Amino acid sequence: MIKKQKIWIVDYGLGNLQSVYGAFAYFGLDPIISSDPNTKADKIVLPGVGSFGKGVQNLKERNLFDILIEEIQNKQKFFLGICLGMQLLFDSSEESPGYSGLSLIEGKVRHLSNLDKSIRVPNIGWGETELRDCEIFRGLKQKEYFYYIHSYYVEPYDPSFVSSDFCSGIRYPAAISKGNIYGVQFHPEKSGMNGLVIIRNFLDL
Repeated sequence: MIKKQKIWIVDYGLGNLQSVYGAFAYFGLDPIISSDPNTKADKIVLPGVGSFGKGVQNLKERNLFDILIEEIQNKQKFFLGICLGMQLLFDSSEESPGYSGLSLIEGKVRHLSNLDKSIRVPNIGWGETELRDCEIFRGLKQKEYFYYIHSYYVEPYDPSFVSSDFCSGIRYPAAISKGNIYGVQFHPEKSGMNGLVIIRNFLDL
């Protein structure tokens, strides 16, 4: 039984919000999709597909940037960042020099070519992912497949924040966790039952 709770899916003009909404609606919830910085919620989800700089710019234009820091860091609300939404937690990105992220996780976002010059970019499709001990991975096997579409990966300065690794050929962080903060590079809303398990576990926090 899923407990009643208000989920805020942050609308900042980037990403397929309806598919994320659908993943939460699967469990009988009616998440709030909103760009209103005064939205009241128990938990926050930041999806996103696009550039780091555009993400920062859009959050600031909608007065969401500082609100997210307040809600996540100071009020300690549970947070799930998906794809770009996870990358925006970091200090900076090679994609958009001069733009500073939310800096809730110390580290940077780097281009996949740093790992292997021959890698196909963007990385699109199902990728094997090695999961570590983390609340949002409860009920999943040590290795599972998730759906990815991205050209950049996160590099936290503290490796203990890494909660899973992409391990199909090359290896890089696929998910992070730090206290009330969770982030995934893959798309749980496009990853079938494996993705729904993650959503369910996030709701159970």
